[in-house]
Amino acid sequence: MKSLLALTLILGTLNATLSLPKSFETSFVQNITNDKGKTIEYQGEVVFQNMGQDLFKWSYTAPTQKEVCTDGIQLTVVDHDLEQVSTYLIQEGIDLKSILDVAQPITTRDYKAVYKDVEYLITLDAQNQLQKVVYVDNLDNKVKIIFSNMRYNGEIDSKRLECTAPQEYDILKG
Repeated sequence: MKSLLALTLILGTLNATLSLPKSFETSFVQNITNDKGKTIEYQGEVVFQNMGQDLFKWSYTAPTQKEVCTDGIQLTVVDHDLEQVSTYLIQEGIDLKSILDVAQPITTRDYKAVYKDVEYLITLDAQNQLQKVVYVDNLDNKVKIIFSNMRYNGEIDSKRLECTAPQEYDILKG
């Protein structure tokens, strides 16, 4: 969960000048490797839109079905395999400007940002859109997220940013 929150912090910061796009949607593959070398691979789609606040929705399709939505204040997780909904208040707001302030170019397509003791390596594709983010989370997991079919600044229906669950799911408050 913390890996996802850390990534959410960085995602909105990316284009040629590392500024916040109006919106984007993309497919992703996320590999998380623990300190014992065991790797788990997740796949899905992420949708982002800035509507006065930054809204993210991660839709995981493999190996589990899960939706994760955040507005920078609250995080909602709908786990379809467990049939439960969890909500959490985020302890600190997402500060995209601070991440941008510390991002430094390494090459024409690679950037490095150190924010709250986490180092992010960010790679842009030939169109200066997000291609890859690599970092080590606060649990010492190595996280690599590769994006494909990135689409910046398209129209996104706000309903696509909502986490929804059947009424019979259990509700947990974090």
